[in-house]
Amino acid sequence: MKNILLALLVTLPFLMGGCTKEKGRSFKSQVLHLNLASDPSSFDPRVARSLKDLTVTKHLFEGLMSMDEDGRPQPALAQEISISDDCLTYTFYLRDSCWSNGKPLTAADFEYAWKKVLDPLFATDYSHMLYPIKNAKAARLGKCSLDEVGVIAIDQNILQVQLESITPYFLELLAFPTYFPISRAFEESNPSWANRTGKISPQEFVCNGPFHLVEWAPTDCIILKKNPLYWDSKAVFLQEIEFTIIASNTTENHLFEKGKIDWLGQPISNEINSEVLGALKKENKLQSYPIAGTFWFKFNTEKAPFDDLKIRKAFSYAINRQEIITHILQGNQKPATTPIPPSMSLSNTPFFHDGDIAYANRLFDEALAEKRLNREDFPTITLSYPITERNTKIVQVVQRQWEEAFCVQVKLNGMEGHHYRHQVKKGEFQVGTGDWIGDFNDPISFLELFKYKLDRTSGVGLNDTGWEDPEYIKLLDLSLKITDIQERNALLQEAERILMEKMPIAPVYHYSFDYIKQRYLQDVKLSPLGLADFKKARLGT
Repeated sequence: MKNILLALLVTLPFLMGGCTKEKGRSFKSQVLHLNLASDPSSFDPRVARSLKDLTVTKHLFEGLMSMDEDGRPQPALAQEISISDDCLTYTFYLRDSCWSNGKPLTAADFEYAWKKVLDPLFATDYSHMLYPIKNAKAARLGKCSLDEVGVIAIDQNILQVQLESITPYFLELLAFPTYFPISRAFEESNPSWANRTGKISPQEFVCNGPFHLVEWAPTDCIILKKNPLYWDSKAVFLQEIEFTIIASNTTENHLFEKGKIDWLGQPISNEINSEVLGALKKENKLQSYPIAGTFWFKFNTEKAPFDDLKIRKAFSYAINRQEIITHILQGNQKPATTPIPPSMSLSNTPFFHDGDIAYANRLFDEALAEKRLNREDFPTITLSYPITERNTKIVQVVQRQWEEAFCVQVKLNGMEGHHYRHQVKKGEFQVGTGDWIGDFNDPISFLELFKYKLDRTSGVGLNDTGWEDPEYIKLLDLSLKITDIQERNALLQEAERILMEKMPIAPVYHYSFDYIKQRYLQDVKLSPLGLADFKKARLGT
């Protein structure tokens, strides 16, 4: 379909091939048209990681809890919840519901799905999300059997969970796809179900969310239809969601202008390119909402020159964050002096001043003196990054800022995203780009990222900076044993201070997602964690 679209850009109206069957729009049919920049990596919620993956899987599956617009957990499949006095045992009483093939959904499906995530042989980057559960981490590391994990289906509708330690955000975790159920009977008879392509019947792809998958043509389109067996189907207005898969910003912009897609921008698809963004902003058409996400540069602390703390701080302090926001991002982003976003803030005091060139130079000169080096002896720095329009513009600005601040050479090394992640995991970088969007609404969602350094051999872990600090680890562990909110926050605030004092990363800006939607698209729920929920969306004037 992409070739057809590109060929007919100037010949309008043009026919939409592949999945799109309508020449005009009909609100009566309630068919929503969206665009993904690329295919999801998987439709399996236990594997989903990127926003586009989560956008699709959260409409196909549902867990015990869901999140409301204010980021608070609300019951979904859990009709009733009982929590023990010591806050270590949770008992969930499930509402009656079924899979899209008509089979009953039971507590055993949750137990199976969660323990599968913790199987050492199961490939997922998100097993750590289940670590609050008793023996979950030990099972994932092969140190105990899955039978010892604190999850058990008491009967068909009762699921009991024992925690390793007090986890005040546990109910929020349950809204994340890693905690969604999977039909054991279906998966054992159809092990490759998540990779099925072509026309798909409810018997070939079994899910439990407000929609079910009916077609996937890779690089072309994805079609979801309303799931009539969903327990809350009366709240679902849309009859169908059609995703085209088009990487070109130009083509996507054109489709939106002609009413062929209903949403332009994040979190559904591409970032709006800077030229269009500027025009929309001038016309007061751009819509933005802050999310719990932060962009940063990460230093390889295991290799020179960023094994030196003063060098790391100097390069961080020399970044002019407001210049990046004003001239490149052009949205409602905020300069960041910590990875923790404002919605989870532990302190209102910044850890350093933005673009503090004088102090950055003082630290740089001190580091050189300690090494008995002159500025002309300082090696060329390589800044690696995954290639996108926005990333490329950001690193070009920072390259100039660093070169002007320290009179050093900075080489840019852009790579395809998968290759970049592979190189960084192996430690083959000096400084690179990174970011995170909170998986749940608690500062530990960000602080936990840096608790343990990634094992470069096994690839286990997310902290690829090589930095690890025993006091930092101790504070995070202590926070899991505290029920008093103020005492817990004090521990987390001290951990945050250590992280910014040791500077394995240089926070740059807190995210705000920019988008524009068709005026007739109503009641889309935008999560503070960056997801768009179309469960109750509708089309109409």
